[in-house]
Amino acid sequence: MVVASVALVAAVRDPGRADRAPARAVRTPWRSLPRPYRRVLAVLLLFNLVNFPDALLLLRAHELGLSTAGVVGAYVVYNLAYAALSYPAGALSDRVPHPLVFAAGLVFFAAGYLGLGLIHAPWPVFVVLPLYGGFAACTDGVGKAWISTLVPDRQQGTAQGLYQGATGAAVLLAGLWAGLAWGSDGRVPLLVSGAAALVLAAALPFLRHTHRLVHPLPKP
Repeated sequence: MVVASVALVAAVRDPGRADRAPARAVRTPWRSLPRPYRRVLAVLLLFNLVNFPDALLLLRAHELGLSTAGVVGAYVVYNLAYAALSYPAGALSDRVPHPLVFAAGLVFFAAGYLGLGLIHAPWPVFVVLPLYGGFAACTDGVGKAWISTLVPDRQQGTAQGLYQGATGAAVLLAGLWAGLAWGSDGRVPLLVSGAAALVLAAALPFLRHTHRLVHPLPKP
């Protein structure tokens, strides 16, 4: 079936292809990206330096006494919360400034990290991880949308690629320092990251007036 599909694709002909000149690749230096974009990117990078991989959160859940099945169940509940809240968070970001929705996500992040750092029993994990799901719902798509409003159309690919690559590298560094500081129970990096997220959540609303190069859609 796969071979047949590839063969059919190869048989497709574009009648207008010969009439079109080959597209020229245009390189966009990152320094040419607008200053508002670079300012927001710097703030988001600072946050991702304390946003370590979810695997360490699941390790903490296991250390609190959850069995392997319990850890999987808690992660399923987290994903259900993420899925349920993603659409409302995205719809809200169309009506209020993106920094405010992102800041709300950081509050959820702090609730998840501080909660995991402070609890001493396994059952609260099923309360804390769904709260953490609100972080992903309020920041994943909203962050990309926020970035897209700060650059012109011709620079969207460069801006999104730099955002994804830089934040991914920051998360990697966060995982390294958190792993080194994990100790016997992981409370220290969880509390440090949770507190840092609260500080950034308080600062983000001050970016709400960052100049937009792309005008938002009018409200209905």
